[in-house]
Amino acid sequence: MLVEVRTLKVENEGYKRVISVNKMYINSNSVVSITDYEGASNFLLREQSEYSNNKFSLIKLNEGGSVKELIAFGTAAEVFSSFEETHPGKRILNG
Repeated sequence: MLVEVRTLKVENEGYKRVISVNKMYINSNSVVSITDYEGASNFLLREQSEYSNNKFSLIKLNEGGSVKELIAFGTAAEVFSSFEETHPGKRILNG
């Protein structure tokens, strides 16, 4: 089942960084873990970004032998609850 997630994208353009927000649909069966990620808020505060007051989580996805990491808006509990809504009754990821 695909779940919509808002992600933070940081692009380094040499002398400046461009921070943007993307919507992404991810397959809930590919999720390895979701953890709270305070490092994003600290980084955004240093960059004086408008998103520095938001909470973020780190989603790790299995991509056929490699792991891709996404920075998503919301705490780990909030993101996890969006996955639970798509799979009612399941209590653990990939369970």
